[in-house]
Amino acid sequence: MDFSRVRTGEMIAGISGFALFVFMFFNWFGVTTPGQIEGVPIVVQGSVSAWEAFDFVDLVLLLAVIAAVGLLVLSASQASVNLPVAASAITAGLGILAALLVLYRVIEPPDIVEGLDVSRKIGVYLGLIASAGIAIGGWMAMQEEGTTLSGEADRVGGGGGTGSPPPPSQSPSA
Repeated sequence: MDFSRVRTGEMIAGISGFALFVFMFFNWFGVTTPGQIEGVPIVVQGSVSAWEAFDFVDLVLLLAVIAAVGLLVLSASQASVNLPVAASAITAGLGILAALLVLYRVIEPPDIVEGLDVSRKIGVYLGLIASAGIAIGGWMAMQEEGTTLSGEADRVGGGGGTGSPPPPSQSPSA
């Protein structure tokens, strides 16, 4: 693997993907439960990671991590993979989705325990930054290779981009 051939966007996405994977093990949300045992007031505190707090979002985050690190590894190894969509576009799309899902959970934390207030821990903020890093890195990689989201959508849809048929070919006259 030759990391000197990796472009800036691919490097940002790959490092952000690795960071997001690590941050998913940090505490993302916490719960404090006041109570009493035999008349003595107690407070029970607990924290959960992204793996424990989410049912679906953690899988999207993992897909974003795999896409971002995969983009970096593909670029460093100079491997040619015949994907229907550019790897940078996949990474950018998953990064944007991951960042939006984490941002939503920053605004509206999940109900870990019904009826209790959930606090946000450092992990959710670091996860938001890393998810945004994947999105930005994927977007930069797309720009560096000259790829656009609309161009990739046309490629998948089989369209020519403008909706008009191709111009007729000129045949040489005999």
